[in-house]
Amino acid sequence: MKNAYTLPHGKLLFFLLIFLWGCGGDEAIHYKCGPQKQAVPNVDYNIYIENSGSMAGYLGNNADFKKVLINFISDIPAQLKREPQLFFISGHICPFQPPTNIPLVKSVMSLNPGTLKSLCSSNGSSLLPQVIDSCTTQMGKKVSILVSDCIFSDKGGNSSLAEAEMKIFMSNKFKAEGKISTIVIKYNSSFSGIYYAESNGGKPMKVNNINRPYYLLLFGKKENLAALLQTIDFKSYPGYEASYCLSANDPTDSAYATMTYYNKKGNFEFAKPACRMALTGAEANKGVFQFSFNADLSRLGYQEDYLMDVNNYTVNDKFSVVSVKKDTGILHTLTLKTDHLQSHHILKIGLRYELPSWIIQTGNEDDNNPSDSLQQHQTFGFRQLMSGVSQAYKASSTTHQFTIPIPPISIRN
Repeated sequence: MKNAYTLPHGKLLFFLLIFLWGCGGDEAIHYKCGPQKQAVPNVDYNIYIENSGSMAGYLGNNADFKKVLINFISDIPAQLKREPQLFFISGHICPFQPPTNIPLVKSVMSLNPGTLKSLCSSNGSSLLPQVIDSCTTQMGKKVSILVSDCIFSDKGGNSSLAEAEMKIFMSNKFKAEGKISTIVIKYNSSFSGIYYAESNGGKPMKVNNINRPYYLLLFGKKENLAALLQTIDFKSYPGYEASYCLSANDPTDSAYATMTYYNKKGNFEFAKPACRMALTGAEANKGVFQFSFNADLSRLGYQEDYLMDVNNYTVNDKFSVVSVKKDTGILHTLTLKTDHLQSHHILKIGLRYELPSWIIQTGNEDDNNPSDSLQQHQTFGFRQLMSGVSQAYKASSTTHQFTIPIPPISIRN
């Protein structure tokens, strides 16, 4: 039996289009504004203290090195509700088991150069790629934190080998473990004991109460690092100097972003909903055009102070990031500016893989005078080691940078 009245196909299609247009058309279908809630994964936090010969000098009673370890070890259970596992590592890995009824923090405080050797035997030196390799296996649900002086140990004292060795190693690590992020945090601490001058064939030199840099190297998948980076303020630990963050591009990455009228210069309107990331009617004011957007960058595997530095960002089409602000929640507000507004722009924003100036200044190739005021803040072969890491990330990306995974920003006048 036929219906009394059936809309012709043409009219039915017309009314369907009107309905979609009234609901926002493609906005209703494709744009879902609002941060996506993601479950916090159960992650193991493994801390590896390098046990090479040059590390013993950091274990003085009042050294900032110990204070950082103690703060970090206690912050993880207090803020992340997970108990960290502690290991010593050189040519092999030794789990650290505190004596019965002795808290882990108190056991770490009692460490000294003598006990370090007895807890885990060392061959005196260790190659950093091999050390990193040992502590970054099966990274699916693990964050590895390596505590090391990051000195490139080579019998010939040839730091030029460091870059090639580290690039090859990290490229192979990506193949084995997938998209992992690397965060390098530099600290400085008092140091008394034997320093091995690598530029002089590893010559042992006794020093007393000088300063030496050391590093926390964090490795993990973005989603596993997120909670750690959001809750632990590494910058507040004593002796903090700087950080460097590297994250691999992944097609599954996404970040919530939305347009705002904050801090604008010139005129524009943004398309609704604001997460479409599209500006129309763009006009410069006295040759300057500026706009801002809010973004949730918390799950990209980057440390907070790195995200707050405008010098770490790249933008195409002669735009630049001129300001980054953070509200009390998770959102960052990025302000972009140009003096060359054109009729149409499609903007993509990235984070640099290039070495920051502090790494270049930290590296040296002559460490034969560890008491020198400049060398007390430098590390033999460090620039080459970090350059190798950087080159591996560049090689893994067609854009040679980490592209922030928000929709491309469309600007029309």
